[in-house]
Amino acid sequence: MNIKIISALLLSATFHCTYLVAAPASDQSTLMPSNPQEMKPLPDGDSPARHTAQWFKRGANLGDYLEVQPSYFGHRITVGAGEFAQMKNQGFDHVRVPIAWQDYTGPAPDFKLAPVIFERVDFVVTNALKNGLAVMINIHHFDALDKDPAGASDEFLKIWEQIASHYKTFPDQLVFELDNEPHQNATTVLMNPLYARTIAEIRRTNLHRTIVVEPGEWGSIGELKNLVLSPDSNVIVSVHCYDPFYFTHQGATWTNGMTPVTGIIFPGPPSHPLMTDVDLSQRPALLDWIKKYNTLPTATNPSSQIAFKSKLKFLRAWSDYYRYPIHIGEFGAYTRADEQSRVNFYSAFRRAAEAEKLGWAIWDWSSGFRYWDKMNNRPMPGMRQALFGN
Repeated sequence: MNIKIISALLLSATFHCTYLVAAPASDQSTLMPSNPQEMKPLPDGDSPARHTAQWFKRGANLGDYLEVQPSYFGHRITVGAGEFAQMKNQGFDHVRVPIAWQDYTGPAPDFKLAPVIFERVDFVVTNALKNGLAVMINIHHFDALDKDPAGASDEFLKIWEQIASHYKTFPDQLVFELDNEPHQNATTVLMNPLYARTIAEIRRTNLHRTIVVEPGEWGSIGELKNLVLSPDSNVIVSVHCYDPFYFTHQGATWTNGMTPVTGIIFPGPPSHPLMTDVDLSQRPALLDWIKKYNTLPTATNPSSQIAFKSKLKFLRAWSDYYRYPIHIGEFGAYTRADEQSRVNFYSAFRRAAEAEKLGWAIWDWSSGFRYWDKMNNRPMPGMRQALFGN
């Protein structure tokens, strides 16, 4: 797969597979890799990371748990030891664990991590491994790094030095994801050298540990063109995809007013045009999307698999060319969507990802995008079939 084919695939899609909607690229120059000579394919596709990736095919995020502020811990989502057996019995093979390590550091220059955070993470890691689940742990919501990557880089490196030392004897089914959804000033270009320094630090104590990295712009697929990795055959690249965003995040309060319209189904179009009381005159992109949603047939409707299918094909092409495995670290639909539409969406996305041989982790296990209904101790209606049916 040469770079021209990859570029053509990029050109066929509009890339906003993240928590925020990015503008579609306007011409091929914005999609072409900016550094094709610098980013070299790995020499061998049969890498350690590809073997590790076989443990990370169908996963769930423990959302709103260890990444919340310490004062909120235990007041939102709790996780019991028995839930890991439930995850395994449902069909998941791994768990992704978002963690706000930076909220537990002491002062510079050591940034010593408080023992309590290791106790909490150890509880998850040991119980997951005991139940046959692989585990991906990360740094999540590191706002200081997003605002000032240079200023926060020492703390970032010190955190990973301590994590790496603590888990150096753990089995290979535990992998390290360096940073969740870098954005704002933490651009892909600025994160590239920081990733290289961090990987070198981790390799001092974890020579054979698989490491996961995300590009900038919230783990955007479109930012893969700016990602530069130093050759390392034990690295997996992760991206996030929440398309179609107006469906998956409808009614969400944390999107800065971008997704106020509810009642959107998947797939579109609706049997009757969606009418809304929301004033869309100041939201031309959303207004145009709703018009298309109301009128276009399913094959070309923006609330259908057309929103993500070509992007997942591109990920397969990128992975085949550069020989780094790809993992979709987050996808999902908020529970403001109706149950059947959520089932339709998860089923369509899962099938499209698996058609391209891409591992994935849903957001999330039991919070706002939940798979598991903790009140009734069972999956949300239709979700098991959507994610694990034939």
